[in-house]
Amino acid sequence: MESINLQRWREGWAQERRGRSCVLCGVIGVVENDWGRRVFTGRYLDAFLCKQGSIRGYTVAVWNGSHIAEPTHLTATEATGYWQELLRVGAAVETAFENVKMNYQILGNSVPHLHTHVIPRAPLDPAPNGPLPWTYLDHGRHDPDVFAADAALLKGALQQT
Repeated sequence: MESINLQRWREGWAQERRGRSCVLCGVIGVVENDWGRRVFTGRYLDAFLCKQGSIRGYTVAVWNGSHIAEPTHLTATEATGYWQELLRVGAAVETAFENVKMNYQILGNSVPHLHTHVIPRAPLDPAPNGPLPWTYLDHGRHDPDVFAADAALLKGALQQT
């Protein structure tokens, strides 16, 4: 078996998990920023349509309560509310954007604040039948006019769910 190069988490990781300098805490209630436009505000999460990447409809749902890093830190009521609102956002993305599969990713390895990546996988896909490489979510930017139309489309779908 090949040996694995084990590494420590970055300096300050424990403090970040507790909310120090959390970038996602800073987006709660923000209408638009460099990376996205808020398309949904719920009791438990804010959802942002992402401007970056090459996947139309890519949305990030961010826990909008006080800082937590893991879904296991939610109370039963909070967990139920978060998942119900997340499924509402996912259903709207599924309705608004062509897809053959929806992906929901809760990682938090870069930003330790509870959030879920909601990713529609289109019929023509860069990695069908497998996980989507992050480069397709991080690199590039959507055309501003197409992005504005997509945001309106997603908001409309959210009103129907």
